[in-house]
Amino acid sequence: MPRTEDIGEPRLDSGDRDPVAVARSAFLSGDVERAKRMADKAISTDPLRPDAWIIKGRALVCRLDHVGAKECYKQALEIDEGNVEAWRRMAFAHRLNSEFVDAIGCWKKALELDPNDPRTLNDIASALDEMGEFEQANEYYERTLEVNPDDPFARENIRLNRRILDRLAKRKE
Repeated sequence: MPRTEDIGEPRLDSGDRDPVAVARSAFLSGDVERAKRMADKAISTDPLRPDAWIIKGRALVCRLDHVGAKECYKQALEIDEGNVEAWRRMAFAHRLNSEFVDAIGCWKKALELDPNDPRTLNDIASALDEMGEFEQANEYYERTLEVNPDDPFARENIRLNRRILDRLAKRKE
């Protein structure tokens, strides 16, 4: 059987492939440094690629550079304000810094763009839980169940929040 070089087909190595695809692959395989380098390469070639900014932000989150990550997501959103992934990633970076109000604001922007995304609904509910807003959290968990009735986390968290709310009500009596 002839090798690819023998029949004139180009060999694909990381130099021939889209740097964002290489960055994503590196990130998914755990090579965060390579993912960042390849995202930087993609950005230097075409700074208007939101996917390059997003993968760089993800790499920076792994390096615990949440400020840098948020700057990357901000760049992605300046390029494409309708990028749901960028809004979700920005929210996550805010949450990592315990900036729950900002995180919820970003998730709500993502929800405007994709109103039936159970992950976003769950993320908002979870952040509200952390803020002690159990009733409001349950509203989002219930919306999660409307779009994904089999979501075990939403169902369990509603049950736990109801127990917490019951205990709080009993303390007030």
